[in-house]
Amino acid sequence: MSTPNWRTLVDHVQSIPERVYEHWTSSEGWDNNTQFGQEYGENGVAWCAIFDWDMFKDTGLEAVVPKTDNVSAFTNWAKQQGQWSEYPSVGALVNFGNGAHTEIVIGFDADTVYTKGGNSIQAGAADNGQGNGVWSHAHARRDSYVTGYFAPRYPDGVCPPTADPHDPRGGAPATSWRWSAAVADKPTVSLANVIAAARHDPGVAQGAALHRADVLVVEKALVAEGLLRSEWSDGSFGTKTVAAYSAWQRRCGYQGTDADGIPGRDSLGKLAAKHDFLVL
Repeated sequence: MSTPNWRTLVDHVQSIPERVYEHWTSSEGWDNNTQFGQEYGENGVAWCAIFDWDMFKDTGLEAVVPKTDNVSAFTNWAKQQGQWSEYPSVGALVNFGNGAHTEIVIGFDADTVYTKGGNSIQAGAADNGQGNGVWSHAHARRDSYVTGYFAPRYPDGVCPPTADPHDPRGGAPATSWRWSAAVADKPTVSLANVIAAARHDPGVAQGAALHRADVLVVEKALVAEGLLRSEWSDGSFGTKTVAAYSAWQRRCGYQGTDADGIPGRDSLGKLAAKHDFLVL
């Protein structure tokens, strides 16, 4: 299964060492000269939005975000494109302080948004008004300092973990998601994609697949459960897979119409927990 665009991005963000990247001079303090500004083509200036763009460029995703060094500019662009949200999602660009600063969302829960960004300071440190490096932070989601989020549409069409109950990218809302090295190595399945495939694939030509990558992960788990023969594990959520998933639902205690072979969050979550994949 290919890695979703959003996770390629956040994995890369998390790979950037947290440390000071600027240089100190006694006359001017931190100088804003960094490898990130050099990559962007504009050095010696505030570089929080520059860092964000570099992360997208490094992962081949620069086309989904405007190239700007200004937080308010990307905020206005996002609003014009219908990609602005009051809710955090992984890989979103957060606007702090109504244009004062930005970082990239790397996780969230009911009360907190977790971010990492450039031109910032280490949590608990003081810099006399100047950011100097790349650091991670945690902010109360409802703090007035959190203005909102630019939620990019990724080229592969996969919605990242999102807290938005009406995310226009089609993802089901999640209560929390936190990055970890262990999480980064796990396959990820979109519940919305699997449901769509289970409703679409049985009625079309043999082997047709609406969301092959997501379905293959589910089918592999059903094969391991002894509910699906391996030759039917082809990425198409056809009648054999529907029947196998219905058997899994009955194994989970569902009966009647609740075991119709169309995945739900509870039954798919149980399958994921047992076979080591994640459900969005």
